[in-house]
Amino acid sequence: MRSLLKLVVLLFCVQRGEGHWMRSLLGSGFGVEDQRGSVPSPAPIIPIRSRRSSTQCRLRSILLQVRELGLGYDADETVLFKYCSGDCPRVRSNHDLTLTNLLLRGALPEQNGELWQNGPCCRPTHHEDLAFLDNAHRWHKVEKLSAAGCTCVG
Repeated sequence: MRSLLKLVVLLFCVQRGEGHWMRSLLGSGFGVEDQRGSVPSPAPIIPIRSRRSSTQCRLRSILLQVRELGLGYDADETVLFKYCSGDCPRVRSNHDLTLTNLLLRGALPEQNGELWQNGPCCRPTHHEDLAFLDNAHRWHKVEKLSAAGCTCVG
């Protein structure tokens, strides 16, 4: 029964992308029975890369020319633009459960095709200013242009 419980937890962790739990489960005596049917031997530990590691909410960056920012500046200078991107864990609160229930029952009025957002999203926690020299040799400072940190909001 204990091995079955470990297997269920193991499958749940793998499904959620929490590969680090697998090592602790496999290292605690969860293994394949010996051919003689006696003492279980530990199964080989296979490192599992979390599938969420590359898609989780984090700060990313891209090199762009200032004119590619779309702010109307004529500058050939290349800058590092930082932004937030990625998935956020979906933790259902009582508000989310109630909102879903009301939407399914049709108890909330429609807002002219407006979509309801009930999931968290990856957003900047604070921003950085950016200074650059345009093609006419004038300095410009754009406030709060690049993200400086990210978190899941909502």
